[in-house]
Amino acid sequence: MSTGLQGLLAEIRKGKGPSCLVLHGDDFQVHEAIQAILDLVAPGRSFNLERFDGRTTPWDQIEAALMTPPLFAPRKAVFIENVPYFLSQEHTEDLRERVLRLWREGKEEEGARHFLELLLATGWTQERWEQAGAPLSRAELGELFGEDADDVGDEAEALLALCRGKGWALKQRGVEAERLIEFLEQGLPPWDFLLMTAAHVDRRNRLYKKFAEKGAALDLAVARERSGRISREVLRDFLRQRLVEAGKRIEAPAEEMIVARAGEQLWAVHQELEKLLLYVGEEPWIRAKDVAEVCLDLDEGWIFDLTNAIAERDASTALGHLERLLSQGNHPLRLLGVVASEVRRFLAARQLIEGKLRESWRPEMSYEQFQRSVLKHGPPMLGRNPYRDYVTFKSAAKFTTAELVRALERIYQADTRLKSSSHPPRLVLERLVLEMCQPLRVMQNEN
Repeated sequence: MSTGLQGLLAEIRKGKGPSCLVLHGDDFQVHEAIQAILDLVAPGRSFNLERFDGRTTPWDQIEAALMTPPLFAPRKAVFIENVPYFLSQEHTEDLRERVLRLWREGKEEEGARHFLELLLATGWTQERWEQAGAPLSRAELGELFGEDADDVGDEAEALLALCRGKGWALKQRGVEAERLIEFLEQGLPPWDFLLMTAAHVDRRNRLYKKFAEKGAALDLAVARERSGRISREVLRDFLRQRLVEAGKRIEAPAEEMIVARAGEQLWAVHQELEKLLLYVGEEPWIRAKDVAEVCLDLDEGWIFDLTNAIAERDASTALGHLERLLSQGNHPLRLLGVVASEVRRFLAARQLIEGKLRESWRPEMSYEQFQRSVLKHGPPMLGRNPYRDYVTFKSAAKFTTAELVRALERIYQADTRLKSSSHPPRLVLERLVLEMCQPLRVMQNEN
């Protein structure tokens, strides 16, 4: 069955909807869809909704819930969040970014649950999970966290300890997926509505195809630009719908500011809008000054703004970006970690420029030329986003390998200073930016 969300809700209201459904895509869109669906199939939510975390709940427990008839109602819903059955190795980069982000935001348990998904996506089994030492080896860290392996040893050890402390096991993904396929083939009991959500899916997956055949698989992803940002059209539609619901009007400059500050997740945009609506209170209009006062800049484009300014040796602009990010509450260690990750990407790109891409890369080439020349033999070389690779190569071409190696040394020194209470974080980061904006010969003369 293939239909959009509104069509699906209309079918459920008529009693003709599917008995099994998997949702995936944008977190906020999925959350909104879950609420709308459960309002129809499990009103009241008291006796006839059973909810499980698919990453840690054994299939036997889920199957038992499906086979248990409802109480005082003709139907029941079994809702399983974050099932890992649809993962493939292609999802490892998204998962590792999510694990580290959640952990660094203080959401340790949620980060640890996604850590289990990362282990599954990289092919870990329960046996390997039980035999793995603590801390993880350098090779294991590299397998799980790629280019961030050198910086996440302590975090990985803490994630491992939390998962084991909770008594969580690695699900036998292949075995449990096959059992679910068999269950769907036999047909759900007439009282069941099975709802699943997945953070990542591989559409080629046999189970995914089975859901599409026997019930419905609904993709709630949002349209994105080639940089990975949510498309401006989607953002404007989302913003205007929320403002109509709230009975507010917005000045054109304020709308532009919200769109420019939006990041890659609709959920975060929604949270910023909620803060903004609370701030303006009974005022009918939202103005640019309100947005400037309340809304954070969620756009990861600041990474490019800051590193591009450093690549241009424009210390004044780079310090301006740094000041803005610190004033928005970004933790100094987070900023340092992101800069370190970008510099390592620059170094990887620089090595490619001096090696296998010596004949094909040109600093002046356009993105279209980059696609035709550099990417013609395969997918992106540094990450999952070809446009971001292009921007990285453009910045890396402005450094020498020696400058980038020296920059990593400076970053290590800054990390040591930040972890010492005797050094003001702002001054540590400002010093690093000024050092990185200097030409190599100046750095060498300092030593």
